[in-house]
Amino acid sequence: MIGHRRHFYPSRVPMLSVLFSSMLLAGCAASHSASPQANQAAAEAYTQLGVAYLERDNLARALSALERALEIDSRHAEALQALALVYQQQSENELASQYFQQAVQSAPSFTRARNNYAAFLYQQGYFNAACEQLETASEDAQYANRAQLFTNLGQCYLAVDNIEAARNHLLRAVSIDPRSPRGYLLLAELEVSQGNYGQAWEPLQSYLQLAGQDPVALEMAIDIAHARGDHAAAANYQRLLTVD
Repeated sequence: MIGHRRHFYPSRVPMLSVLFSSMLLAGCAASHSASPQANQAAAEAYTQLGVAYLERDNLARALSALERALEIDSRHAEALQALALVYQQQSENELASQYFQQAVQSAPSFTRARNNYAAFLYQQGYFNAACEQLETASEDAQYANRAQLFTNLGQCYLAVDNIEAARNHLLRAVSIDPRSPRGYLLLAELEVSQGNYGQAWEPLQSYLQLAGQDPVALEMAIDIAHARGDHAAAANYQRLLTVD
């Protein structure tokens, strides 16, 4: 979901002890007399340590490590966006916004940071700004989570009532990854909101096949079945909802 942010990092927790023991050496290397390569390595090590602490919800230590990384390299995009995530978790929204902006300015092609920034903007209710960030992110054809990105973009356009753009992006999402259920559910919700019950039926069935039966989808199925005049199907979904 667009508001969910914790999963964008691969787990680095097993690296924690190694990184922790190497910090003294990194700290010594990251001096004014150190080579640029040594400083970069130290900044990267502190960044990875900060991310590992962030994944373990140890925000104080994450903050310390990431600030140390930025003392060495003030434009380290990974450290900047990780620090933004720390401040976001602490509800320091102004600081989070500042560091997200610095991250994407420092590395405009850093799609993961831009996607996380869009999620932050969406949570704050800045839907148009979130859509703009996601549109830029969608230009990265090599981004690994591209289907999720287009799903987020569809959800974003739904929030600003741009139905045609939302539909197009959701269709793009399910074409990229036909096994991802969330795009189908959002498509079904979109069509129901427009009174297009016939068009909502197929994506809802795809969602039910992929994700299984949940109350939200079953209630939608009941409404769609009644709207299509298929009262037997509606009764069947009602029984399934009661069982659940």
